Amino acid sequence: MAATLAEPAVLAAAKDALYPAIGEASSAHYAVTETQFTVDEWGDWSIPADIRDRLAPYNAVRLASGEPDLLGVGIPAVEVLDAAAADTPVVAVEAKGRTRLSGPVDVARGIEQAHSHLPTVNLGFVAAPTDSITETDRALARSLDVGVVAVADAESADLLEPPRVTGAGDLSTDVEAIRFQARTHGLTAGSFPVNHPKNYLGYALALAADGDTKVVYETNVIGIADAGRRGAILLGLVADRPDGDALTHAGAEVVRFARRRHGSVRAALEEFDSWSRKRQRFTEYAPRWAQFARAVTTTYEPARLLVEALENLHAAGHEAPTLPVLARRAVELDRPLAVEVFFAEGSRAAVLTREGDLVEAALEDPAVYKSGLHFQFKALLYHVGILTSRGTDDAAAALADVWRLEEPVGVSTDAV
Repeated sequence: MAATLAEPAVLAAAKDALYPAIGEASSAHYAVTETQFTVDEWGDWSIPADIRDRLAPYNAVRLASGEPDLLGVGIPAVEVLDAAAADTPVVAVEAKGRTRLSGPVDVARGIEQAHSHLPTVNLGFVAAPTDSITETDRALARSLDVGVVAVADAESADLLEPPRVTGAGDLSTDVEAIRFQARTHGLTAGSFPVNHPKNYLGYALALAADGDTKVVYETNVIGIADAGRRGAILLGLVADRPDGDALTHAGAEVVRFARRRHGSVRAALEEFDSWSRKRQRFTEYAPRWAQFARAVTTTYEPARLLVEALENLHAAGHEAPTLPVLARRAVELDRPLAVEVFFAEGSRAAVLTREGDLVEAALEDPAVYKSGLHFQFKALLYHVGILTSRGTDDAAAALADVWRLEEPVGVSTDAV
């Protein structure tokens, strides 16, 4: 019984109840577990592999009130009071479990910890063994607007008290990194299924054109409309709405630019069609469109982080940084976002210590990185003129591949 109700097991059961089946198909939901749970043992209990897999992915998220055991984004799959008060709420979960067959579980402490996060997040939960939750605990949770999840065993959890959505105040940088990942599943192996910026600009044009968007796109841009759509959503050109795709402000600017440049959306699409077999860099054969794509790309959070990290490295004398060097510096600048951008979800336990620090040796393992970063996304940054070289799909080669800015601000060629 101690094993099934230790904190990692309690948290895994609560996560499954609050955020079941999170994946690519559930782009509005995402949850990360605090890195303290990356350990192999919890007290005298060896944490089973299936529990660790259920808790993944991990990240080091620091709020002003401390480190929640789990931080999620999106309405959980349980009753929530005043759910309409937050469209995509941030959720903090504190787990309390047993270390012995019997003995007290400090549920009240977990409730207080969950409540302490509410100035920063929208919803707070405590999860604890069912038989440890008293009526006094439930009353305290109700008074503090904290939800209570009762865990019978590592596979079963039920909601005893629904939480109330609160109006979160100043959202921290750490929370925003998780929000970003929830909105877009930020940068995974399939984030940019095709590596040319024209394919994402083209989806905005196809959406604005007369006729079926999929047919227009696959006739004039490339034959994989779903790939173009995904990239257009990631770059903020298209909004995925319940009533169908819609152009964002940035997407509308693509259409306006196309009309000014080519006279009509249809004429622009015909031009895009003529580019489909070109091998050169986008900046070489369509510099105005490449410049427009560059402006769009630099609003994307991972692009901004990478550019900042590379500028920082250039200023420190690193003229040809490799992927491990870049990853290390990005983590120093913004650890939660860098973890989401660089490291595959299944590799976080190998990359991060329980304190959330980097395991330096792991940076030399090509398997820990997201292939979408060093392949499609790097190629995208190359085509718009930000980086000097395109990406590679060879994971081992990616370790030695150089990341260099085309025009680092810190290196001036201006005449004195």
